[in-house]
Amino acid sequence: MTTSRKEPAKGPRRLVDLTEICADGTSVGKTTTAHRLCHLYRETGRAVTLVQIETGRRRTAETGAADAEIFIPTEEFASAATRTGGLSGVLTQLWDALLKIPENGNAVVVDWAGGTAAHRLDVIAATGFDTTLNSLGIRGLSLVLATCAAESMSQAGAYLSGLAKVAPSMQRALVLSGRAGGFDFPNGSEQAESLARLKAKAGQIPVATIPFVAGRALETCADAGLDVAAAMMTKSQPLARKLGIDVFRAASCASELALWWKRSGVALTKILEAPDGNSAA
Repeated sequence: MTTSRKEPAKGPRRLVDLTEICADGTSVGKTTTAHRLCHLYRETGRAVTLVQIETGRRRTAETGAADAEIFIPTEEFASAATRTGGLSGVLTQLWDALLKIPENGNAVVVDWAGGTAAHRLDVIAATGFDTTLNSLGIRGLSLVLATCAAESMSQAGAYLSGLAKVAPSMQRALVLSGRAGGFDFPNGSEQAESLARLKAKAGQIPVATIPFVAGRALETCADAGLDVAAAMMTKSQPLARKLGIDVFRAASCASELALWWKRSGVALTKILEAPDGNSAA
């Protein structure tokens, strides 16, 4: 008599240990995406540290999106020449957080400021970032964001090419951010051609689309310094006061945010699930 052996059920794949969100431009939705990623990690029961690299002029109070938050002012890059390790010496707080991952099992999300692409690529090259992460057993992922603007898509393509050159074994993914609108363009338009070129440069790496939210709900929360999760859990009248709008628009914003929350979570989870190894697709 022959018996068949049942294969064990496969559970959800573990999310990568480090996720960096980057774009060469500004106003592409990096910080909102970083906060959403933090909540995704926490939903799995995993503690997460958010590292924000941004000009000191835009520093705000901690949002509560992560278990711990680190702020590194971009103004400190000006002092790189006097630091051990140069540019990498500015990021010692980030390195400390990464070195703790094998011990505490926490995740790290890095929100890079717009306009810091050159600095980031220089640091990656100088530190042998992809091979160093591999040696530490840390699985990292670089998310490059682009909006529907032709210039943003062009910048994202250049960024992906730069990453492939300086960190060939680093996982990469492209995120099409609906911050400025959707990606359905008329055939033959400048934007359609820019998107085609971007996808050609992306090649076989994962691509995720973060949905467009009508009514400026995300921007309204960002302007008020309010995390999306906190906004959704706030009742309409207190939310209206925090956002500086009437209760009817506050209720509408909450509905729009809930839809965005669900769709963005599904899209981002797919690219955060780590494959075997740490090589780029």
